Amino acid sequence: MILSATMLVEILLQLIPAMQSLLLSSTATEESQLNRWVYIMLLAGIMQIGLLGYMLLFIDWVTLWAATLGNLFFIAAYAGLFAILILSKGQNDILSYLQLDLEQSPAGKQAMWCMVCMFMLIAQSFFAGRYARRWKRDK
Repeated sequence: MILSATMLVEILLQLIPAMQSLLLSSTATEESQLNRWVYIMLLAGIMQIGLLGYMLLFIDWVTLWAATLGNLFFIAAYAGLFAILILSKGQNDILSYLQLDLEQSPAGKQAMWCMVCMFMLIAQSFFAGRYARRWKRDK
């Protein structure tokens, strides 16, 4: 239960920029379109909430391993985006596809956010994997 609570907090923290952008666009007077990264972040949040629901429905060491592997997928995505933001200095096709407005927030700030989310997911995966291994061994 502690792991699922920390996973919920982690998901909500990851969704802060997307929710902030969504709220700002809903209160805007002119009709503005949301950037692609907002939709991708919301989709990733829904996928993580689904993984959390799976972990809560089927309480077993296997579901903890599934949550660990699911988190590793998101870690890889954040690590890739972090590397692109650091190495490309804002000039990349992926960044333009995601519509990351580097004028509004610099690439360094976005890279730090990716690193913070990556470290949260790494810590979650470590403890979930460790607890799953201990649970399997004791069973």
